[in-house]
Amino acid sequence: MLRLVFIPIFLLMGCAGPGSNIFNFTPQKSYSEYLVEFNSCTGRGTLKSKGSLKGKLPFSFRSQRDSTFLEFSDPIGRKALLVWITKNSITARNLIDNKQYQYDEVTELLPVLKVLEPKDITQIIWGAQPNFKEKFKAMPQSLKNDIVLDFYKKNIPDEKQALVGMYYYEENAKNSIEIDIDVRKRNKDFLNMKKVWRLLKY
Repeated sequence: MLRLVFIPIFLLMGCAGPGSNIFNFTPQKSYSEYLVEFNSCTGRGTLKSKGSLKGKLPFSFRSQRDSTFLEFSDPIGRKALLVWITKNSITARNLIDNKQYQYDEVTELLPVLKVLEPKDITQIIWGAQPNFKEKFKAMPQSLKNDIVLDFYKKNIPDEKQALVGMYYYEENAKNSIEIDIDVRKRNKDFLNMKKVWRLLKY
């Protein structure tokens, strides 16, 4: 159950591929520009996984500066997984099994972190494509040839041609992770992130 709940979590990544499938979209604004104009970002989306792990989980998100909180629900609507992301770390709590997981355990379940850093996930949440080229270049060629990581845009409420998703695929394992943001709202208001952080503690 842990793996089924976990994997869909970070579909949020994407853009490199077998033979280097990299599409560079120029966002309407950069992440740093968004942070000058807005203080927080909220919304919701869906996470999908195929292959050895199959599932579709809706999630909501709250982000402020370099901190992001994700809340995933299972197919019957129960809160299933909470994820806290900071610039260099990820912490997750499986509410079904009542277990807490640190960065190393999360990365085992989210192979997209082979290419992306935790901070990149927050940038995607805000609608900006992260720069992961240096990390990708340093990867073994065999791994580069096995990975597809794509970003895509679409129209969502209040935002046209917004960067809203990513698709990550491993050719050899035939596993894929996809994230699709349906609603995003950037806000002038600050969020009480301490309140959501307490949800991760026992």
